[in-house]
Amino acid sequence: MYLARSPGGRPAAVKVINDHLQHDEQVMSRFRREVETLATVRSAFTAALIDSELDAPPFWLATEYVPGPTLHSAIVDGGPFPPELGRAVLAALAEGLADLQGHGVWHRDLKPHNVILSATGPQLIDFGIARTMGAAELTQVGSWLGTPGYMAPESITNGDTGAASDVFALGATLVFAMTGRPPFGEGSMATVSYRTVHEDVDLSGVDPDIAELIAACMHRDPEQRPTPQQIIDRCASDIDLVQHPAYQKALGAHGAATPVENATVPAGVRQELAGGAAASPTVVATRFEAAPGAGAGTPVPPGFGPAPAVPGGPPVPPRRNRTRLLVAGAVAAVLAMAAAAGTLVYRAAQDDSPGDRKPPVAGRTSDRPAGATKAPAGGEPAGRTSPDASRPAPEAPRNVSVNAPHTLAVGEFVESANRKLVMQPDGNLVVYDENARARWASQTFGENYTAVFQEDGNLVVYAPGHKAVWASNTNGNEGSVLLLLENGNVVVQHGSDVLWEAGSDR
Repeated sequence: MYLARSPGGRPAAVKVINDHLQHDEQVMSRFRREVETLATVRSAFTAALIDSELDAPPFWLATEYVPGPTLHSAIVDGGPFPPELGRAVLAALAEGLADLQGHGVWHRDLKPHNVILSATGPQLIDFGIARTMGAAELTQVGSWLGTPGYMAPESITNGDTGAASDVFALGATLVFAMTGRPPFGEGSMATVSYRTVHEDVDLSGVDPDIAELIAACMHRDPEQRPTPQQIIDRCASDIDLVQHPAYQKALGAHGAATPVENATVPAGVRQELAGGAAASPTVVATRFEAAPGAGAGTPVPPGFGPAPAVPGGPPVPPRRNRTRLLVAGAVAAVLAMAAAAGTLVYRAAQDDSPGDRKPPVAGRTSDRPAGATKAPAGGEPAGRTSPDASRPAPEAPRNVSVNAPHTLAVGEFVESANRKLVMQPDGNLVVYDENARARWASQTFGENYTAVFQEDGNLVVYAPGHKAVWASNTNGNEGSVLLLLENGNVVVQHGSDVLWEAGSDR
């Protein structure tokens, strides 16, 4: 994301697809859908689409810039909202959902990260997996779309999404706003999803009056949930939301009223953002280059340092025609979007819901690709024992297969029952075992690093600007898979040949 200015000085938020994702059909399909959704919706509760480029790289979209913190960051930094403000925010977000549905759109990824607290009230952002009513689904039957903890039970078990699913996510979002804790606790995707389907949300600490309404929003039966308009009516909020002291405190703490400075924009984004004669923002040839710096990264036990790579050439980016992106000045703002918030697209077997999970055959790789999931702030795996001991949460699959291309953004991971591959906030790609011990690390350190398992078979850690800082050097092996195996190995395998491995107990 970039903060840009039009020639007339109008601030805009510009989302640009990274070079290495331009040939990822799922990424591009969702990006096109986001543009289509924003073009359809003209609402006081969303940032309006200004312009976009979908025909040639660099692919981008520009929307109105909405200054303000996300609901997530406001709660993390300032604590839970008081009851009267929580009720007002619930009503405002329900009003936003009602407006979206009036345009024939379901959001499908409502969560605290996707709510901006602006000076005029809460706004909904990130429509990358939104769906227009009647539109064809992007993913196959059995896929999960959303974020664990905010996905409705029917979305997990049947892949069903709709207006009622958005209402469930709204209730879950308010649980976080009122308590400061995830609605179904921490843990693996399987654990959190199991609780969502089988356990009641923990509303302890929530004011009883609003707790009853939140519980109704999160009813397991979608038919029993209130509509957005019914939520608005039941809230009966009459306060000036944006003037509430706690709301103003959140705005002030994040400098929401501070003038926009040092706007940045990719050089390839040459369409006018403000209307009128064609023009482009001033651009200086400054390149994102963040070499790995020294620093205290994840401690790795002796003997579990970087694994030796298979001999080969230097790290090779995916084969494509790449356009170098240039920026003007320093990045002025980091905008919270789905990639940084752990949005999940998880392809599950059609007959394999969390309540009916079959272990993979011993010695074979599960045919279930791993989902990308948000890691705890410290980077290490975390979990919580199910409060109902008679129904323990299911374990992650013993074997996991990841097909290329697959990207792990900051804080995302893939996991099996006894291994977890995490792209940490400190820039280190780490393999953890089931006891949260680091078994291998790339020993790369820096901000906003990503790990990419490429179509050419190479596993690469990139610094900003698509600068490769570590690689498995297994390029030239199209059709390879990344495997997390029951024996503790994390491997890149091509056919029956193991090209690279790490994290083994051997």
